[in-house]
Amino acid sequence: MNFDKLEPKTPPPNKRSRLYRAAKIAAALALISSGICGSLIAIKWPFTRDKIAARLGKATSSSVRFHGFQTKYFPPGCVIEGLEVRLQDDPGSAPLMTIGRLTIRTNYRDLLRQRIEVMRLEDVRVDAGQRRAITTASRAGSNGSSKGSSKKNSTSIAELIMERAVVEVPRKEKPALVFNIHQLTLDNVIQGEAITFHLALDNPLPPGRVRGDGQFNPWNSADAIEIPLSGAYEFSDAKLDSIRGIGGTLSSEGSFAGPAGALRVQGTTDTPDYQVESAGHPVHLRTDFQAIVNCGNGDVILQNVRAQFGDTTAHFEGAVTRQARGPRVASLQVEDPGGRIEDWLRLLTREKIPAMTGPITFQAHVTIPGGKRPFIQRIRVQGEFGLDGAAFTRPETQQKVGDLSLRAGGQKVPKEHDATSSATLVALAGQVELVGGVARFSTLSFAVPGALANMRGTYSLNDQQVDLRGELAVDTKFSKTAKGSKTHLLTWAAERLFAKSAGTGEILPIKLTGTYKHPSFGLTK
Repeated sequence: MNFDKLEPKTPPPNKRSRLYRAAKIAAALALISSGICGSLIAIKWPFTRDKIAARLGKATSSSVRFHGFQTKYFPPGCVIEGLEVRLQDDPGSAPLMTIGRLTIRTNYRDLLRQRIEVMRLEDVRVDAGQRRAITTASRAGSNGSSKGSSKKNSTSIAELIMERAVVEVPRKEKPALVFNIHQLTLDNVIQGEAITFHLALDNPLPPGRVRGDGQFNPWNSADAIEIPLSGAYEFSDAKLDSIRGIGGTLSSEGSFAGPAGALRVQGTTDTPDYQVESAGHPVHLRTDFQAIVNCGNGDVILQNVRAQFGDTTAHFEGAVTRQARGPRVASLQVEDPGGRIEDWLRLLTREKIPAMTGPITFQAHVTIPGGKRPFIQRIRVQGEFGLDGAAFTRPETQQKVGDLSLRAGGQKVPKEHDATSSATLVALAGQVELVGGVARFSTLSFAVPGALANMRGTYSLNDQQVDLRGELAVDTKFSKTAKGSKTHLLTWAAERLFAKSAGTGEILPIKLTGTYKHPSFGLTK
């Protein structure tokens, strides 16, 4: 075997020289390129204290200060501690916004494209009391800037994250409303393009947890109220006890779309233990609604609200608006085409057992101004109602209604009452205005077979005082069927409820005074 043939072949001297020179040239070019890139990065490096302050100030049309600044090279970016944002023309004023830590991170490839991977804001506090000043400054800073800047030269952000933010909204003569934002994430923040957001916060009034996902069109700080929004929300564990006059725990979900100044919202609510404070009887309340919300001033237009509780379904429409230098006022049109009177009495009255049962129809205009007075003294109602086929729940009262019907029809009342007399159904109708907790009946009528009454007067929900006066007509004179006095025979009127009809036997002038539990019925002179 010839071992000489196994020795490695070496390139010719001239070829080795060419490879060596190529390697040296490549190394030199790499060094030159690195030097040029390093010089360019050093000259164009965006993450310096002055450049970041200038960019943030221009973006917010404000004066920006840092308490700490640190540049990062791997990965490229910076960390800012104690950032404060103030009015541009009043840098000595209280901060409009403070950020505990602002972290900016990217990579060298995206750095050349002016793209930031992540911008994270932590421990943020916003004073919304100076929103007018912020809006004015934003408009001043945006005049002409949008035309002069181009999408090509702008910086984009792949993900902007805000964590542990607090927004305070001051109120006159009341503690400020505090919104605790757990996290707000904006995806693909690019000039001139829609931005996707994800939000989780604690709502202050009523207190509860809100989660929202959606998008808004390109940001325009000069006219933010006109920016279109769209998305979906969930509102959970909302404590209605924080609102004067009502209580319960509400949950809601729905969707929204439109400009912030006229945001269309539709959804559902579910409150298993809804109650009016003055009554104190929880009911299971469900609603479907469509509304228009002005996110700028908080005004709400209720286009259609369908409320269901017990066997009753009511419909509402109207608005909740703030009056000039006054509280918000709810102005509603309410209709119940076929509910149950016991459902309404259970919701609105203190009695554990509703005084009546039966179908009811009514329509009314309801006005509820805000304020410190009790709910029953603030609410104002104008409307009309009707019941047909109702009955009283107290056996004694229902029995007296049956006795009246028998006597009015010319029949004698048996010594032992049977189920027929106690099953007499009544009809009731009237027009009412409720102001300051006092119901004023311009017409109030009550009818049972053989008898009818037409009355007018007042009933106070504040102290349950009754003052009703009118006429009672019966088909047969009581003198033909009664063994006792007329006053004794008419104690059925203690429940203050009457209805419309016509009688031929006898007409009696009557009055009902006293209180709901201790009425006094008699003939007027």
